[in-house]
Amino acid sequence: MINTKVQYIRTLEAQFEKLNTYLEALDISMKNTDTETRSKYEEKIKDIHNKRDMIRGKIKRVRESDGNTWEVIGEEAGNVWGSIKKTIKKAKDEYKRGYEEGLDD
Repeated sequence: MINTKVQYIRTLEAQFEKLNTYLEALDISMKNTDTETRSKYEEKIKDIHNKRDMIRGKIKRVRESDGNTWEVIGEEAGNVWGSIKKTIKKAKDEYKRGYEEGLDD
């Protein structure tokens, strides 16, 4: 069980780092966009940052948990990851639609 917990923590940390890298690139990209685009996606990006902070807390709680408690916390973290993925996908789809509509003008 300890091996499983350690592996799970490593997986969460790897996903967390990947998300950090993605958010850093996104933040830089948003600095280079026009004000309208930036304001349109600002709330979604803020939401992703907040969820990322939640994941950071879940990782800490999993690391500090004992017994099978970490599995429950891990499930909660999985739900947050799912929510992050949906938010990112939705924002990408909206951005792509807006870009393609701009090409039609």
